[in-house]
Amino acid sequence: MEISVRFTDEEKESLLAQGYTWEPSELGNVYYPAEGVIIDGEITVRYEEHPWLTCFEVDGLLPAKDDEEVGQ
Repeated sequence: MEISVRFTDEEKESLLAQGYTWEPSELGNVYYPAEGVIIDGEITVRYEEHPWLTCFEVDGLLPAKDDEEVGQ
C-alpha cells in the first residue's frame, strides 16, 4: 500500500484543521494525515520521470496497520 500526495493551494491552517500535519522538504511542505501513518526516517519527495509516467515519490511515510504505533 502507498500513500498518495498532491499539490494544493489550500492554506496551511485549513489543512491542519482537516487533520493533516506537515514536514518541510526540498520541493515544499509535505502534508500527510496526522493519524494512520508511520514516519520511517526523513520525509523526502522525489520527482520521478519514466517513459510511461511522471510522478512524485515520497519516502519516509508508511501507512499504519491497525496494531502499529502511528506518528512515531
